Amino acid sequence: MSLAQAVSRRATLHEMIRDYGEAASALKRLLSILESQSCDKAKECSSSGRSTGIVKELRQAQTRFSVMEEEAKKGVSLDFYRILGSKPTDTSADIKKAYRKAALKHHPDKAGQFLARTDSGDERQLWREISQEIHNDADRLFKMIGEAYAVLSDPDKRSQYDIDEELRKDLKGSSTHRRHSDAQSPGSSNFRSSDFQSSPFERSSSRRNYRDNWKTHGNSYSRW
Repeated sequence: MSLAQAVSRRATLHEMIRDYGEAASALKRLLSILESQSCDKAKECSSSGRSTGIVKELRQAQTRFSVMEEEAKKGVSLDFYRILGSKPTDTSADIKKAYRKAALKHHPDKAGQFLARTDSGDERQLWREISQEIHNDADRLFKMIGEAYAVLSDPDKRSQYDIDEELRKDLKGSSTHRRHSDAQSPGSSNFRSSDFQSSPFERSSSRRNYRDNWKTHGNSYSRW
């Protein structure tokens, strides 16, 4: 696994659980790596006359970064079911079993084991930085697993979380349909992302303290 692939994988994993702030942070790091590689490849291609796919990768990373930035601003709740590796249809016993498995698999002591890195070459220091970041994130992930279990193991909290999830999906589907309709109707007003964020549901939800714990953890990208 290359350095760029490791960072891209990290971004994808955060995106999967809707931890968009951390996904954007990883993608910002990926852009830096690809830009550096792009300069090196440009020199090689100019001498050999061959093109490289690094430019395509760079554009894809830039697009992903922009999307994650926008998603992070929405403060969408984390996907607790995916964090535990469970499903909304799972029983309480299933949730408990999934929690134990996730806690064991993602224990901080096991952080970074998937990295098949090398300790030689120009990327040595970068690999060390990535490894350190993974170790630093391990404790955070472990706490997220505990947070997910605290909600999903409590019948009342899980019920409210499920309701909020359904409403989120309905609102997302509604906004997608509206954007599609606007695209087909030039005379109609354009849908704004603020319409979604200022919906009655979002306004009322912001007044519930427990919702703050379900938000994406931080929107700062200064770590990488």
